[in-house]
Amino acid sequence: ELIERRDVIEKIVQAEEAAFRRTLDRGLQKLGEELDRVKAEGANRLDDAFVGNLYATDGFPIDLTRLIADESNISVDEERAHAWVLETHGAAESKIGDAAVDAIYKKLYDEHGATRFVGYDGERGEARVLAIVREGAAVERASAGERVDIIVDQTPFYARAGGQVGDTGTIRVESGRAKVLDTTKPGGSLWVHHVEVAEGGIAVGDTAALEVDGTRRQKIKLNHSATHLLHHALRTVLGPHVAQKGSEVAPERLRFDFSHFEGLTTEEIERVEALVNAQIRRNDVSRTDELPFEEAKRAGAMALFGEKYGDRVRVVRIGSESVELCGGTHVARAGDIGQFRVTAEEPLALGVRRIVCVTGEGALAHDQTRERQLREAALTLKVAPDDVATRAEKLLAQLKKQEREIADLRQQLATGGGTDLMQQVRDVGGIKVLATRVDAADPKTLRDAGDKLRDKIGSGVIVLGGEHNGKATLLAMVSKDLAKKVHAGKLVGKLAEMLDGRGGGRPDMAQAGGPNLDKLDEAIEATYGLVEQS
Repeated sequence: ELIERRDVIEKIVQAEEAAFRRTLDRGLQKLGEELDRVKAEGANRLDDAFVGNLYATDGFPIDLTRLIADESNISVDEERAHAWVLETHGAAESKIGDAAVDAIYKKLYDEHGATRFVGYDGERGEARVLAIVREGAAVERASAGERVDIIVDQTPFYARAGGQVGDTGTIRVESGRAKVLDTTKPGGSLWVHHVEVAEGGIAVGDTAALEVDGTRRQKIKLNHSATHLLHHALRTVLGPHVAQKGSEVAPERLRFDFSHFEGLTTEEIERVEALVNAQIRRNDVSRTDELPFEEAKRAGAMALFGEKYGDRVRVVRIGSESVELCGGTHVARAGDIGQFRVTAEEPLALGVRRIVCVTGEGALAHDQTRERQLREAALTLKVAPDDVATRAEKLLAQLKKQEREIADLRQQLATGGGTDLMQQVRDVGGIKVLATRVDAADPKTLRDAGDKLRDKIGSGVIVLGGEHNGKATLLAMVSKDLAKKVHAGKLVGKLAEMLDGRGGGRPDMAQAGGPNLDKLDEAIEATYGLVEQS
């Protein structure tokens, strides 16, 4: 399999390199902007949430954030940042292995053996209650209001497996009724019904009538059969390297994870939808066979790498071309699925994508929602539905143009507007110094204005100050030929102290700030004396 997948593996490794380079570039930009903001506000520590989110969302290592922040005399609490990530995003869920299975279920399996599943042929059945488990201990009886686990000798309830969720429904005995909330197989072949006793009581030895929620089961069938058709369509559109990496088949939607190294284009998604819906319209009969494993493979059945299969396997054929090994429940004919729509496609991990889809009534509701949203957008934009995209593009272009104009006006304000700030330059011991207050003082505007003024002054020192979000902010820039004599970071740090703040930065450029806005003019004027003392 490694040899068969060599090309895909090479692409994924190369994509890993390129992705991490992009991660570094993107993270450095965000970190640089945040460091400038923190220094402008006079703080000396990066927020735990920012550091954690930079790692959790952008993949930028926390220890690398600390190293870069140290260069700007800004601290990072790595331990608290890691704690924020765990609290916000949670630890990875661990898979349940044999060692983690509760001892009670092992004991019950040894006593009673495997549960017989009779749910392929119907949604009702009769069984004998073999055991009742409450909080990890076997009990003889459960009463109304209690939540317990019930084990029977045979059941029509499908237990969560192969991506398909467990069935829900009702268990009735002569003396009571229980609502089945979920069905699982914690011991592998032992079906466990997680129930809440709704009426009366249920006891070990009772004869029970079991009934699956048929409406919910039917929705699950539609989504599971559509998952098989989706898998085949993805391999047809994207290539044979596509392999299932995980799935969840629920009544409201299906989720399918698969190997692929780049996002699907709109055209590819539309082709996948078209192929699946074409199979649905053909309305071929679905067929299920039990075959020896090797015979099933020769018949072209898809086996999942890493899965364990017995000597005999269940082969499910849906539509004219989809053939897979599967133990789940499926529709009788492909046409039962009705309609298929992709609602989302996104990256899950490097080389793994996730696609989310809906079928039947869910697909119809999805289309109706999109149609309603389109009509509402058309009304808002005062155009016909067919013209919404064109109108939106024009408005976006207009907005970008206005944003550029606003940015230009802010720069003009920061560089003096109609006033030539270069007339305010003073000679301090042979060094040209410009220290002035400007109207637009957000960090980006200050940097842009400082760059322009530094280009004009050539060799010299520039200090710009202003008000941003109710606080004083400062920018110091020093031409490279003077950076050894006048250190911008040390200069702005001393000025920030006058504003009850802190700051620092590189020898040629630094930003800082503080809460004492009343002292801003005094701090700006102090620039000349500090340069003279350098």
